[in-house]
Amino acid sequence: MLNRTSKVKFLKLQFVGAGSTLQIGDSEELFFREKVLAIQRYLADYLGNEGSFKQEDYQLFQQPVPQPLPETGVCSAFFHENPVIRVRAIKIQSVSSSSTAHIGSTRSIDTDTRIKHIRNLPPRNSQ
Repeated sequence: MLNRTSKVKFLKLQFVGAGSTLQIGDSEELFFREKVLAIQRYLADYLGNEGSFKQEDYQLFQQPVPQPLPETGVCSAFFHENPVIRVRAIKIQSVSSSSTAHIGSTRSIDTDTRIKHIRNLPPRNSQ
């Protein structure tokens, strides 16, 4: 892993959501997973089983994640004349859904987000 020092004078982050992180410093590996089932109804109608989420009921959560092809062995060389990265300010509105805002070096990042949205809308003739 290429080691460089990151110097940030100012960082402003509004929101870090579920399955996400703000990391300052080096890491060997980052690994994130998030599975979300979102049901939106036009009327507040509680059926009593809203908290019983069963992954096997939704094919999206059972499918294997497509993997990229293995690296083909690209030969490369790097020379960092200046070992320090200097940044005056970073402003981030939001970090969400199995992601990261990371200041530092990381060798490997593995993320996976699966979101199933179900919207129960009113019938067309009721408007």
